[in-house]
Order: sequence, then C-alpha cells, then structure tokens
Amino acid sequence: MIQMKIPGRETLNLEILILDFNGTLALDGKMFESVKDCLIRLSKSLQIHILTSDTYGTVERQCKGLPVQIKVLESMDHTTEKADYLSQFDNQEIIAIGNGANDHLMLKRAHLGIGIIGFEGASVQALLSADLVVNKIEDAFGLLIEPQRLKATLRR
Repeated sequence: MIQMKIPGRETLNLEILILDFNGTLALDGKMFESVKDCLIRLSKSLQIHILTSDTYGTVERQCKGLPVQIKVLESMDHTTEKADYLSQFDNQEIIAIGNGANDHLMLKRAHLGIGIIGFEGASVQALLSADLVVNKIEDAFGLLIEPQRLKATLRR
C-alpha cells in the first residue's frame, strides 16, 4: 500500500495500480526496458493490472515473468470496459495511468488518475480526466516510488 496525507485533501490509501499498455508502458507494442524494473519494484506495495486492446498482439510476451495481471479487452467499447474493470475494487484504493481516449473514464473513476503524454501524445479527454499529467511513465512511477512528490503536486 502507498499511504500519503495530502494537505487540503483526504489521505491516499492506494493498493491497486491499473495501467494502459500501448502509449503508456509500451511504444509500438514493445515495453520500455525501464518499465520492467519499476513494475517489479512497485509490485512490493501495489497489485498491478494491465488493461489493453493489445493492438500489436505483444502484451503477453512483453509482460512474461512480471508480477502483473493482464486483461486483454474484448468488447467493442474499450472505454467502458476499462472503466468497468475498476468496479471490482474500492475506487479509493486505485491509481490509474493512461494516455488514450479509451482511458478517460478509467482515469476519472480512479482515486488517483495520472495522464501520460509520452511518444504517442495524449488524448485531450484523458488529460482532462486525470488528477495530474506527466511527460512519461517513468515520471509517473517516480511519483509512486517517492510519494512525497504527490504531496507537492496535489496539495491544495
């Protein structure tokens, strides 16, 4: 669990990390090498779930051996499917990270939504639904590894 008291807000008690794959953890279906080490490190304090349309058909291979649960989306409405996936958890425990238009409801529903701009750019809907926005996934992971950074960014 990541616990953090944010001045002017409630205490964050985060246990579940929900991640988009392409555009967030990967580019063109290939996971960034730096992400693998971060996922291993974060798995000591968070349950990690990857939700993906798996555009390139690579998610299983790219995540092999990592402490993550993978959900390849099956419906015709990936925006709603991603958001609905969160309903199995207490929203107060969820961090969601994504960049695409199909991530916007997931980011909005999570207790802490982080938008990634990255190499693909980011959907305006995703950015407007996020609590904060960073340039790349490593920056988002840095906020979770060093949660005092969250305090500095989210205090009111």
